[in-house]
Amino acid sequence: MKKILFVIVALVLAFAGSNRAFAADKKATSAPPSAAPMYWDKWEHGMADGVIPPCGVDETQLGRDDILEATIETYCGLKPGKYLSYINPAAMKVYKTHGTAYPDGKTAVLVFREIGIAFSTDHKGGKPVYDVISLKDGGSAATKAPGHPLNPELCARCHIGFKGICKGFVCGNRN
Repeated sequence: MKKILFVIVALVLAFAGSNRAFAADKKATSAPPSAAPMYWDKWEHGMADGVIPPCGVDETQLGRDDILEATIETYCGLKPGKYLSYINPAAMKVYKTHGTAYPDGKTAVLVFREIGIAFSTDHKGGKPVYDVISLKDGGSAATKAPGHPLNPELCARCHIGFKGICKGFVCGNRN
């Protein structure tokens, strides 16, 4: 009887030890990766913050305008959720005055934490350069697939198409 009790205790201890090791290993491998520091982390917030509604939302209830409708149609399939904007301090004066002559360099970023990307606008030679940045590692997450929401060419077409709202190729209400 003592031998059976000893074997049971030994099995329980062995199982408990292996279970703890498994849990520690699982915790180490399933922890979310830490986000890389981003160049906009210390920039001021822009005026844009809100939520891209899911597909099928009646945007007339949201104060419908053409750019809102196009934004929902373009991005709702990604389910991006909430967003915040950041503006480079070197571009803030142009941004706040609705100017168009942005200095060369990084201009603005629209961050979507829920899906782990940010849309960026830089300027070079007075022209915008759009990209999609991965929040995981800071690298480009853009695609070249035509018509895909993460293709910078789609960004450019939209920004050019809404000249009343997109001044200097940066869109949004800046009042």
